[in-house]
Amino acid sequence: MTPREIASVCVSKGIDWVSITDHNSAGNVRVFSRVLSRAGVSFIPGIEVHTVEDVHVLAYFPEVSLAEDYSDWIRKERLPHIAVDPEISGYQLFVDDDDSFTGVEEFWLGQPTTLSISETLETVHDNGGISVMAHVDRKMGLVTQLGVIPEEYREVPMEISFRKTLAEGFESRNILHSSDAHSLNVIAPTVFISANTRSFKEFQAAIFSFGKALEIIWD
Repeated sequence: MTPREIASVCVSKGIDWVSITDHNSAGNVRVFSRVLSRAGVSFIPGIEVHTVEDVHVLAYFPEVSLAEDYSDWIRKERLPHIAVDPEISGYQLFVDDDDSFTGVEEFWLGQPTTLSISETLETVHDNGGISVMAHVDRKMGLVTQLGVIPEEYREVPMEISFRKTLAEGFESRNILHSSDAHSLNVIAPTVFISANTRSFKEFQAAIFSFGKALEIIWD
């Protein structure tokens, strides 16, 4: 899942707008932004935040530097400094534009941060980003973990993984669908977005359009 490999797959499948949301880190977003842009694929920097409730929240930012700043703050202030065991959890690698490895993240990114869901939503907003509840109908999703959608989160856009979820009260919500790809063969187009430009502002407007500017592609 290196930048040039992902760019190649996106181009081959006609994907022209993507976001990279690594777990608790934006350490590679700048490299991905450069490589994907050169391939003609528009890019939105992001992070998947693992909250203390074991819920995943997607955080999207208008600029790479904002995602990096938020990532650095999480690493320094809100991620327990537990060393990763690469034999168990894998190597957490930093890469360059040529897909070469340049370093490793020593703190385990697979653990929860000390951020609550509410704190995540608040701090992402304060740092210029927008939040989406990640894969709410799967493991580490809001509904799966908590059993319900708490009242205070009902206006937050939600990512769903399965079409059948629509029949469970999600038809009228702002919803998103993504490949959540952890391997190259899973990367696939997941939404059509109607937009004047491939910009963060247009992406944000589409997410909050109640489906008027966003059409989900189901397998």
